[in-house]
Amino acid sequence: MNRLTVRDCLWSDVVRVLEEERPEAVSALSVFAIFRESVETGIFCGLATEIDIIQHPNWIFADLAEHREYHCVSPDISVGRALRIMNQHGLNVLPVLERQSFEGVVTQHSILNMLLQRERALRKKARILNKLLADEHKQVVSWSTRLAKLHEASRSLLTVLAHTSIQSDLLQMGVESLSKLLEARYGAIGILDESGGLQHFVFTGIGPELAERIGPFPQGKGLLGLVIQENVSLRLDDMSTHPQSAGFPPHHPLMKTLLAVPIAHRDRVYGRIYLSDKENGEPFNQQDEDLALSFAHSLSLVLDNAREIEEVKLARQSLDYMAHFDHLTGLPNRTLLKDRVDQAIYHAHRNRRMIGVLFLDLDNFKLVNDTLGHTCGDQLLKCVARRISDCLREGDTAVRLGGDEFIVLLPDLTDTQDAAKVASKVLESLQPPFAIDRHEVYVSASIGISIYPHNANNMEELLSSADGSMYYAKKLGKNNYQFFTPEMNGSAQTYIKLEKHLRRALEQDEFMLHYQPQVDVKTGTIIGMEALIRWISPELGMVSPADFIPLAEDTGLIVPIGAWVLKTACLQARSWQKIGRPTRVAVNLSSRQFHPVQTQQGSQHPLLNAVLNALDEADLSPELLELEITESILMQHLDSTMELLNTLKNIGVRLSIDDFGTGYSSLSYLKRFPIDILKIDKSFVNDITTDPSDKAIVAAITAMAKQLNLEVVAEGVETLAQLDFLCELQCDFVQGYYFSKPLSPDEVMTVQRQGILVG
Repeated sequence: MNRLTVRDCLWSDVVRVLEEERPEAVSALSVFAIFRESVETGIFCGLATEIDIIQHPNWIFADLAEHREYHCVSPDISVGRALRIMNQHGLNVLPVLERQSFEGVVTQHSILNMLLQRERALRKKARILNKLLADEHKQVVSWSTRLAKLHEASRSLLTVLAHTSIQSDLLQMGVESLSKLLEARYGAIGILDESGGLQHFVFTGIGPELAERIGPFPQGKGLLGLVIQENVSLRLDDMSTHPQSAGFPPHHPLMKTLLAVPIAHRDRVYGRIYLSDKENGEPFNQQDEDLALSFAHSLSLVLDNAREIEEVKLARQSLDYMAHFDHLTGLPNRTLLKDRVDQAIYHAHRNRRMIGVLFLDLDNFKLVNDTLGHTCGDQLLKCVARRISDCLREGDTAVRLGGDEFIVLLPDLTDTQDAAKVASKVLESLQPPFAIDRHEVYVSASIGISIYPHNANNMEELLSSADGSMYYAKKLGKNNYQFFTPEMNGSAQTYIKLEKHLRRALEQDEFMLHYQPQVDVKTGTIIGMEALIRWISPELGMVSPADFIPLAEDTGLIVPIGAWVLKTACLQARSWQKIGRPTRVAVNLSSRQFHPVQTQQGSQHPLLNAVLNALDEADLSPELLELEITESILMQHLDSTMELLNTLKNIGVRLSIDDFGTGYSSLSYLKRFPIDILKIDKSFVNDITTDPSDKAIVAAITAMAKQLNLEVVAEGVETLAQLDFLCELQCDFVQGYYFSKPLSPDEVMTVQRQGILVG
């Protein structure tokens, strides 16, 4: 066929329009050719499609043509080149011009249709040619098929014998190939296990339904039993004349001729092969028997070799286990630890992570051995190994060095506190008594911790550092853990102590909310309050949010704490509303609160429930609640976050982006998400009067927000000069120490009575 060109693929559904016209009814596949002055003789201006019209519904065709990138092709170029131009420029339609005269358009769809037509024509022609070829080769194929079967059978037999182990699929291939080679209707191979029972039995020539009717496989008590017991071949021209021919199952097909040979090597019989009834009706001859015996002998060598390989494999596995694992506990030993530490160091160096090594020594283990005996001591070590392993993550390694010494390898750490958490978890797991031979045995441990790369750069140095800190833990009274450096010890102890108090702070009502006013720049009136959590611990005193908020995030406590903040803020806003001073309250949200929870009913959002419960319990109007979200939250789980925010927006809750400008700052998500307010981060406001870059950023954010009909709140306003500059930019609202620090609820009442903050 001739070369396919664009001229062959012109699209039929082309509507000629004038550039000043507007689109009306548009079909899905229509293409509009746009002309100036006349649709017949005018100047061609460009194309427009359904997508262009949907994206710009109010534009005339002239605007649509200018909007679309213009590329054209000649009618004589190949369709392949046209498709490359489309792919290169992201187009699905091209105008076709010849000497500046509009000939039509070509689309990916029209090219595909023409290619399909070409393909159908080629297929029709190919069918005709194939029919001719089939007729010409009919006689040749009839002879070559038989030769191919014989060749394939021989090749398949060689494939079976090339393996070093035998599986049922290989045996199946073998019996089928041997039956084809000897032209037998029926064939089977039976392999025996050590006790003489059938381990493998495969057959050919019998369908699944007939095999089910036959029932149990032949057990070799008749003719086949003679082949195995005597280790001899058997060839019968008429089975009915043999006295032991009754050994086959009742529903087995009637067989006249039989060839059965043993699968044997060095007087050991592995099984038998039997074949029956040649397709040409002739009996099996000596050549057939020799061929079957040759295959059976080779198969016996494979089976014998497979048995030896399996014994060697088991021996190697046993030696490998002994070389790398502790025989008592089943944990890896020092040899395997070396490999894993080296790998962990390589990955940690490459990914700029840390490694933790815990050196654990049981306290007073010798006393258990001396009083209860070494057998009980060994049982205790096995139980301790299990409890340690249960404390670890996937990828961590517990190792027994020997005696009562254990090592825990913690790869891929991002924080040294993670090692402290594991050590604390291990100590806690050892507290319950161990039931050893009707005795209750109590045991504790001293743990030393070293960190790569802070304390050492290889396994021996890491173990040495951890060993030294373990002895320090013993000197401090045992049943504790110690880092190699005092700084890490202090940090770990502070972290654990803070976490312990934080877990009970909510139960013991140690939190309270302060509120920082948000002020209207034009009037100086208070339009809202940002709720800020404060923690006053009876033991720790005032704890900075910078210290406990990250900890709450890390532990997941931020979810119940966040629910408490929502509830408390809504109740406070309702109390202001009741006294005739309705004030919007803004609550910061954490990314943890956006994590969905999987239940039997599907995925649910605890945050939505927390908001609804807080509003219902306070009987607060939703428009008096504002939820502050960071840019990073918006970019996580886009679809589920979008759905949740739309639900909150539909309820009537206001949504703001906190610290705007410090994260992604993408215009695309401002368009997609139902945002009401942008909060300019304090870092831009600090130097707004002196730093040209900060001035430009704040001005740009404010102008952009105005164009998007968003309100703007500037945080961290502390000077009159900052306020004046924000007034010039027509910023809507501000908050900061220039007007007020965060206030207690009682202090807010005083400020609300004044109604105006003047700084």
